[in-house]
Amino acid sequence: MDMTLEGPLLAVRGLKKRFGDKLALDGIDLTLEPGMVMGLLGENGAGKSTLMRTILGLLAADEGEVLTLGQSSDVLDKQHKTRIGYVPQQHFGYEGFSVERALALHSGFYPDWDKALEQSWLTRFGLDAKAQVNRLSLGQRQSLAIIMAMAYRPSLLILDEPVASLDPSARRRFMGDLFELALESGSAVLFSSHITSDLERVASHVALLKDGKLLICSELDGVRESVRLLNLAPGTKLPPTLKILGRQGNRVVVDGYQNEQFEGLLAAEPLNLEQLFMELHP
Repeated sequence: MDMTLEGPLLAVRGLKKRFGDKLALDGIDLTLEPGMVMGLLGENGAGKSTLMRTILGLLAADEGEVLTLGQSSDVLDKQHKTRIGYVPQQHFGYEGFSVERALALHSGFYPDWDKALEQSWLTRFGLDAKAQVNRLSLGQRQSLAIIMAMAYRPSLLILDEPVASLDPSARRRFMGDLFELALESGSAVLFSSHITSDLERVASHVALLKDGKLLICSELDGVRESVRLLNLAPGTKLPPTLKILGRQGNRVVVDGYQNEQFEGLLAAEPLNLEQLFMELHP
């Protein structure tokens, strides 16, 4: 059946999610188009996993709309689900099976499974097909989960801290391959990570969550160009065109800076993602 989609692969509009009195997601808006790799950055508890689970239809939104592959996330049918890849923080299932048998069972759910890609990634991660899943290390289990999510070349790939358990060299290879696979397949990727260097290496876009609010959602190059740490004289009034992201006394992180000069501005410093994260989470 032709499942060609016109428009974005993911569209989130005004999304709110509550747990009791806590507003975990507060009016989230983001869009993923084919070929985009969006890195989701935020502290533990910022709402990253909640956002991903709501996109996948595992949690129901309280307000707003989530269209995943053009279909509302809370009513995703089987055909749409087979075009979505998901790697949670902790892999589960297939205890008592060998890696080879687990992959054979898993691949049966996906008519577009790419056996050559599966074998290539087994080699890349150094996984023994005969090894028992329950005897794999945490990093090896995460590698297996990644293969299971990618070998059918999904249109939308959701990865929740996908490489936290991998060693640095495997992590670097994976992130590079992930970017290439997205471009090659015309898919979109949303991945969360607390490792800013990984995000800067492969992401085309960045979304920064803090306390359930999306402070930034933009092309990574645009963030580098327009986000600045301003050092101000006491009592300085900022131009209305600047969006304040965070403030510590006379040190203010802003978005939308275009090299303008104004009274009271002492310095405007560019920030990489790690510096931005640290400034917003003192």
